[in-house]
Amino acid sequence: MSSNKVTIFLTGATGYIGGSVLQRLIQHPDRQNFEISALVRNADKAKQLEDKFGVKTVVGSLQDLDKLFSLSENAHVVIHTADCDDVNAINAILGGLRARHEKTGDLPVLIHTSGLAEIVDDARGDYVSDKVYSDLDIASIEALPPTALHRPVDLLIVAADEAGYVRTHIVLPSVIFGPATGPLFDSGISNPHTISIPLFVRIGLTRGSLGIIGKGASVWGAVHIEDTVGLYIGIFNTVLSNPDKVSHGREGYFFVENGEFPMVEPSRIIADTLFERGRVRTNELVPFTEEELPKYFGHEIIAYLLYANSRGKAERARKEFGWTPKYTVKDFLQGLKSEVELILKREDAKQS
Repeated sequence: MSSNKVTIFLTGATGYIGGSVLQRLIQHPDRQNFEISALVRNADKAKQLEDKFGVKTVVGSLQDLDKLFSLSENAHVVIHTADCDDVNAINAILGGLRARHEKTGDLPVLIHTSGLAEIVDDARGDYVSDKVYSDLDIASIEALPPTALHRPVDLLIVAADEAGYVRTHIVLPSVIFGPATGPLFDSGISNPHTISIPLFVRIGLTRGSLGIIGKGASVWGAVHIEDTVGLYIGIFNTVLSNPDKVSHGREGYFFVENGEFPMVEPSRIIADTLFERGRVRTNELVPFTEEELPKYFGHEIIAYLLYANSRGKAERARKEFGWTPKYTVKDFLQGLKSEVELILKREDAKQS
């Protein structure tokens, strides 16, 4: 390997966010200066990534802690887009980065994916909270309980930065929308859809109706997948060109949003779309019972999370490196019908 190559290790390459970030790295104007590695569970996808896209791969999962350690030790930049609540995995990654620093003197970089579920309340759809967080208000973030969702891993990452062996940047997306497109997705390597919208579609197909918790009044932020990736690449580019310009450690939180919506609005659009296609009995939002929540959401906590308030302003990226998202909540709601139709085609293909 040439000494001037930027070594990058990415987790979650076959996922929605990770695949989108990887695709942008592959298409980056400085691609020839990158050596990209990925940990991939599926051997066939790993081979495609190597043969078609020039990505070095290791077959394994986040449970393979020795592989995580080694891949991280050999990377100047680690972009972690897989399970953001896996403490063992982040400890292995941080251990590898510490070993790199101690052996080579390099100060490596970690760009970690968390999420704005970290700031949710317990509204259960009943009201809009007045509390709006900003990623520039570090005191309000540090006041979050250490038991908040995603917080245990985030605190380990901040502590690693404070220890001085790594620069850390934590990315906290809101609800990400829009189908991911491009060669990695066309080839079937990476998942083109977000988590929440397919979940609501599957609930409608199974239940025969879309539901709601409370009044559906609670609010989440939204951001398009392209704008989300733009923020990751903004951090990445700035870290390489002018690292002191981008915050890290206890100040290195980057919210990702471009507007807010009440949960009832996408629920209505999904219900109307499924009803128009004859896939549900009614387009009315039939309230979920307590007993239905674990059945349709996997766990009642997931349901309450989706119908909580998560209000955060993405001000740091705009200020520090000029992140300028293109897509708005209006685009999210207007494009939701076509996104639901794409998800339906995918779900039907699984059954055929």
